[in-house]
Amino acid sequence: MYTRIKLAAWTMIILCTVFASITLLEGFEVTIPVQPVFNSTYFDKSFINYPAGDIKITGDFRITNPSFTQRLLLPATHWEFDVFNCIFLIILSLFILKVLPHTHSQSLLKTDISNWIEYVGWTIMGFWLIDVFRIFFYAMPQVKEFTNEQFIFRRTGYLIFPLQFWLGIGILWVSRLYKNAFRLKQEQELTI
Repeated sequence: MYTRIKLAAWTMIILCTVFASITLLEGFEVTIPVQPVFNSTYFDKSFINYPAGDIKITGDFRITNPSFTQRLLLPATHWEFDVFNCIFLIILSLFILKVLPHTHSQSLLKTDISNWIEYVGWTIMGFWLIDVFRIFFYAMPQVKEFTNEQFIFRRTGYLIFPLQFWLGIGILWVSRLYKNAFRLKQEQELTI
């Protein structure tokens, strides 16, 4: 199990590094999910109607010649896998590689890794917060500016239900549990 997790972490680091490097090269397009602004002529218009429902006008805005900052900060359409999320996954994988050797049953609670576990929790929560800021203060104004304020950035997912935030809280709680378990084991070894 240890080698599989280690292999997965190294694979994630390599793939994310390659993807981020290719994306940051000149000439690479950025595709952003968009939807019509509330007051625009396209708002709430049906693209096609079916007996079971209709499809609204939403789509992808493709920037053919993005700047370096746009390639770095604008969210991507496909799986929300962009340079920003690659950086997040690389950092998270490095933390996992740091913590992983201390989680074997033979070496569990021999060294205090609660601070590293805490770093993982704070990193997840921090990247979620930075992601919210990049959406509201960079992506949304950029899309409005490019489309003459007729379309806005369409976000699907975790802004309303912040899964990463709650995952970070849970990992901070695990860090506290590990710290207490390590302290109790040290006290137990001193009394023996």
